[in-house]
Amino acid sequence: MKFRIGRWLGAAGMFMILVGLALGIGRIDGGKTSWQVGRAAANPDSRIYLPLVVRAYQAPAPLWRFGAAIARRRLLDYPADQIIGLRLGWYVDWTVTPNAPQPYGIEYIPIVRLKQWKVKDGVPMRCCAGPGCEYLKVNGQYTYTVSPSLEILRQVAQERPGLLWVIGNEIERVDWETSDGGCAGQDEMLPEVYAEAYHEIREAIRAIDPTARFAIGGVVQFTPLRRQYLQRVWDAYRAKYGRDMPVDVWNVHVFILQEKKGEWGADIPAGIESEQGILYTIEDNKRFELGWQQLLSMRQWMKEIGQQNKPLIITEYGVNMPPHYSGFSYEEVKTSFMYPSFDQFLNYKDCNLGYGADECRLIQRWNWYSLDDDSGRFEDGEYHQFYNGNLLYSGLGGQPQGISPLGIYWREYVRGLSSEGGRPSWWLGP
Repeated sequence: MKFRIGRWLGAAGMFMILVGLALGIGRIDGGKTSWQVGRAAANPDSRIYLPLVVRAYQAPAPLWRFGAAIARRRLLDYPADQIIGLRLGWYVDWTVTPNAPQPYGIEYIPIVRLKQWKVKDGVPMRCCAGPGCEYLKVNGQYTYTVSPSLEILRQVAQERPGLLWVIGNEIERVDWETSDGGCAGQDEMLPEVYAEAYHEIREAIRAIDPTARFAIGGVVQFTPLRRQYLQRVWDAYRAKYGRDMPVDVWNVHVFILQEKKGEWGADIPAGIESEQGILYTIEDNKRFELGWQQLLSMRQWMKEIGQQNKPLIITEYGVNMPPHYSGFSYEEVKTSFMYPSFDQFLNYKDCNLGYGADECRLIQRWNWYSLDDDSGRFEDGEYHQFYNGNLLYSGLGGQPQGISPLGIYWREYVRGLSSEGGRPSWWLGP
């Protein structure tokens, strides 16, 4: 509890002032304070003292459902009032950080990173894009890496029992060539290989912490092509281990990006033979109604495989096209995507598709992209961000560190929401 004095008088304070002015005047007389009843003019040496008004200040409680992804700085590098005002209930940093801070009641959720290795011209490569890249086999078996190592995962599991672990990030996203001829990527894996990796990592962590819970890695977006990918993961796990894949929490990303091989957007999922899928346009990128259709489809698929009675979270979603693009100002992102998503996530209920324990809501938690990804470059003397959505300026880009216009919009929305008292009783885990 914090106290601030004098700045907030309020109705009660004003009443005390009026009473003081009407009935008495503080006077210093020989070092002693006395109160004289009468008019102010009765003593020219009188001095007026306003009453001391104290009002308790209670920091706004975090909202368990609302989260944001941290990209450029540590959470504690930002002023406390900026973070507290956003009322975040959880965050991710796209890795597993030992002793990750959980300040102001904000929960940390780790993401284990994976990568299937490739080979080109006989040279093994972690990242490989373009013609000539093939998946590497060692002794006839596909190979992949886990980051951080299983040893570190076991250490974190022992130190922080009961965590929700996300296994992978955009697991179907194929590597791509960068503008400078390099290679970039996420956690590209064939669906059958991902099923094995999920099993291996889950077993290693549960051997240390039987209370741990697990979420599948989020695909970029839930489209028919991505559905094919996840169905192959589901079928492969069942074929290899003889039971349904043990997913405690389902997870997806929500972006609106075209699916065209080798071009901008989400490309074609790993292992899927196709030249194109849904051809969203750049303008579609801020249309949340298209993202909502993805989520309805995701919930329908979960129902079909017997997983309706499981939570569905979003570890990453938002608008990609940067704010200097026409039609993608922070205000337009707020109106067309951010606020509509909050309204739907909080209020839409459908017991034919949703999670019954959460009053049939379709989405249980959501994580905005991003808290602070204002990375970019200077062009013709102006700083252009690569992406949209940052709630804060990191101070590492073109703006001084501080809250962005979109962050202000976020803060205005969450300010009036009542807290549900933290993690609900139906959420999995201790």
